[in-house]
Amino acid sequence: MAYPSEYYTKAQEIIDKRRFENSVKAEKRLREVRSKIPEIVEIDSKLSKTIDELVKIILSDKPDKKQRIEQVKEENLALQERMKELLRKNGYAVDYLDPIYTCRKCHDTGNGDGGRCSCFNDALKTVAAQELSKSLPMGLTCFESFDLSLYTDTVTPGMNTRRSPREMMTQNYEYCKEYAEYFRVPNESIFMTGGTGLGKTHLSLSIAKKVIEKNYSVVYGSVPDLLRRIENAHFNKSEDETEVINTLKECDLLLLDDLGAEFESTFYVSCLYELINSRTGYGKPTIVNTNLSGAELKKRYSDRIVSRLYSMKTLVFSGEDIRMKLKKKK
Repeated sequence: MAYPSEYYTKAQEIIDKRRFENSVKAEKRLREVRSKIPEIVEIDSKLSKTIDELVKIILSDKPDKKQRIEQVKEENLALQERMKELLRKNGYAVDYLDPIYTCRKCHDTGNGDGGRCSCFNDALKTVAAQELSKSLPMGLTCFESFDLSLYTDTVTPGMNTRRSPREMMTQNYEYCKEYAEYFRVPNESIFMTGGTGLGKTHLSLSIAKKVIEKNYSVVYGSVPDLLRRIENAHFNKSEDETEVINTLKECDLLLLDDLGAEFESTFYVSCLYELINSRTGYGKPTIVNTNLSGAELKKRYSDRIVSRLYSMKTLVFSGEDIRMKLKKKK
């Protein structure tokens, strides 16, 4: 996937920060062990000398070079074994002084065999998602702040169900919480439908918060905003259109909020179908929220889009506008 150069710079900064933090941690461990086990200092010094000696022997042309190399190697191994023995006797793991790496494949350089390491690509994906999700109000929403008591436990007249809004919302809440707790890719998508102010965005962002904590990339945005961004990239060349679309297609979890609030256009409908269909094909989960009823969706969108939406796990939200109830409480 092509990204702006600043994304690569930020991804490399993430890798460099990991390497620096790990080196600081390793140095702290070394100081700690040296203070508790003075003999370690002496062993470190001897190990350093054996390395210098080995280099000198390799560069020399003396007839007994091979024999001397083996001798130095044996001395080096003996010193390493002695160090492990001292660490073990003093309650440390034998690898306590080994270099610390977040990624053992590239040793926190970001470079792999013939290209970028997968850890760099993961960092790049995280940066791309963060850049697109700067408006994500994560601090405002979590499962703990979702108040089920705001939903009535009385069955709403005229609703095609014998369950009360509180029963329905409890079931939705438990499903979303479990979905976030055991999130994986591939995964099923979620379609949240119901009137305004019933908690669709709250639960969506609660899932997003939990998923981001698990180091998955999440992109959030209202459908109008994201579609306008694609449109501007396509017609006004405000940014790379392929880059924007691929970020939306390839993030681990995409949250499309307020479907139906966008301006009606064939371009938008085409973009929506392509985005949802592509993610479905790759097993990438999407959460779509709408205030529109089933009849309104069918009137506004193509059968292909409506079919895709209802093939997702559908959560129906019911009750009174809880935002109004919260305002009355204040």
